[in-house]
Amino acid sequence: MEQSNGHDDQSYIPEISFGIVVDASEQQILGAQCGLLCQSLEEELKSRFPMFAWQLKLLVRHDFPQCRPRDPLEILEFISDLKIEYALDFVLGITAIRLVSRFEQATDAVPSNMLEAGVISISRLLEMEDRQQALQAMLGLCRHVLGHLWGLEHSDDSVMRPREFWTADLPRDWSQDEIEQISHYLYSIADPRLEETQGAAKTPLKFYLQVLAREGWNIGADILFSRGWLMMLRLGRFTAATAVSIIFLFLSAEAWEMGAAIQSKWLNIVLAAVILAATLSLYFGQNLHTVGRADRMMEQSVRSRLVLMGTLLAGITSFWINLFIISLVIIFVLPDTVLMGWAGIKDGVLPIFHFAKLMATFGIVASALGGNLEEEHDLKAVLIYTEET
Repeated sequence: MEQSNGHDDQSYIPEISFGIVVDASEQQILGAQCGLLCQSLEEELKSRFPMFAWQLKLLVRHDFPQCRPRDPLEILEFISDLKIEYALDFVLGITAIRLVSRFEQATDAVPSNMLEAGVISISRLLEMEDRQQALQAMLGLCRHVLGHLWGLEHSDDSVMRPREFWTADLPRDWSQDEIEQISHYLYSIADPRLEETQGAAKTPLKFYLQVLAREGWNIGADILFSRGWLMMLRLGRFTAATAVSIIFLFLSAEAWEMGAAIQSKWLNIVLAAVILAATLSLYFGQNLHTVGRADRMMEQSVRSRLVLMGTLLAGITSFWINLFIISLVIIFVLPDTVLMGWAGIKDGVLPIFHFAKLMATFGIVASALGGNLEEEHDLKAVLIYTEET
């Protein structure tokens, strides 16, 4: 992406670089349909968003992941690396082989707003007899995936409507409000990257801080869009380890005695330290730091890592809130006399909020251990996937 002389120049047109990655071994299977899809998609983007200079690159790769059926996570990581290598803003990986589904019965596509990448399987669409209908279905699926990459939520009135199977049925297009939202999002992406500017820092810490200052609001929006708070619903070992630990803690007199001995101000410090430590434990223990690798400091790579870390931190924090509420309910249900006896409190009122906070904090310690028992691919998928569609 070339830098302009200034945004006030009337001739300046922001550039958006867009990549489509296909497997060289699938060219015969994909045939002319893939080329027609790429051409139609490029023409549509240039027509729908003429305020941007679209640069579309077709990358035919011999090193495309060869697992069968295709693992969307492997492809997402692969094309995300290509996105950074070729300095692309967004990238799609297209395959004619069906995808592995982790959370749904079947899936045709997996977008990742975090990685600004998406993988699409047109295997079922290639079985359609009417080629024109198949092309319209493929374009609709591409619009849906791109919509998620560009910050759109689901909507029943547009192509963002969730579907079990993609056909040429209406609606196949974005709404006018969604087009305006996409335009606003793309303007924030089309600016010259930080490493392309003269003011880019030379040290990693300063570079990270510059990216935060430059993209802070967008990074925050992407973290919310990633829905890290749903993490516990899809990680069985993570949740089971926490549940078992909480049960034993509530039945252990030693835990209540420890809670009585810890002052609230110190507990708040311990809580913050435990949440941060649990986040870092999962981040490095599950090799999440390898996502968005780059040979040099690049805004896209740093941005992906910050969104991933923020999503994980949001997930751990929301999990603590859930544990706190559950602990509070359990404490309300159990007899006060028994709990006060375990805590060694003879007179006064049981500080229920203090003990609920303690139990939830212990639960986060257990969840960090349970999270590292999860398969690395499963945890990555929970964090990286925007959805399976």
